[in-house]
Amino acid sequence: MLTIDSMRARFGSCVFDSVSRTLARDGAVVPLTPKAFALLEQLIASAPAAVSKEALYQHLWPETFVEQGNLHNLISEIRTAIGDDAHEVIRTVHRFGYAFAGNAVPLEPVRFAVVLGEDEFPLSEGANIIGRDPEAAVVINAPDVSRHHARLVVTGGAITLEDLGSKNGTFVAGAATAGPVMVTVDDEITIGRTRIRLREVRSLMTTVTSA
Repeated sequence: MLTIDSMRARFGSCVFDSVSRTLARDGAVVPLTPKAFALLEQLIASAPAAVSKEALYQHLWPETFVEQGNLHNLISEIRTAIGDDAHEVIRTVHRFGYAFAGNAVPLEPVRFAVVLGEDEFPLSEGANIIGRDPEAAVVINAPDVSRHHARLVVTGGAITLEDLGSKNGTFVAGAATAGPVMVTVDDEITIGRTRIRLREVRSLMTTVTSA
């Protein structure tokens, strides 16, 4: 059984992150309602044991009467989000409840930084502005860079880059971005005419233990 504390775990093509409250699939963040996220978290925490419907209702709606179909709807939402059409990851235990049957592999916590020459700018969870503004998360003092030029959004282990209507554009692998795009540490990113790169910084802190 997994005991989850600030956990990041991978199963199949999905990454579950309890700190940033995100679920990613194939590198893209998949939206989940708060109740669905809490349900998935509970099932992963209890794996491989099955959790009764009564226990799940008490966990999700303590001391509140809700329709019996609500739990089924959340399970359907999770299965759709993770691509579990065959019901092999979220298993139905007949006349009892549900169990997480996937292979959840713990991942180290990850954070990222932008490298610009000899300077390094750590990125925080959420939105990080790139531009000439001295208050920006990544400051680039170049005439072709706008005050608020672009935005990097960190969501768990996923990063998106978006141009903020700059005059000289934001480019990934030489192509101008027309909207939010997923980026990785391997991508060549250019802000105006300034090249930057992403660096992945791993913490050695253990966040998942098994019993």
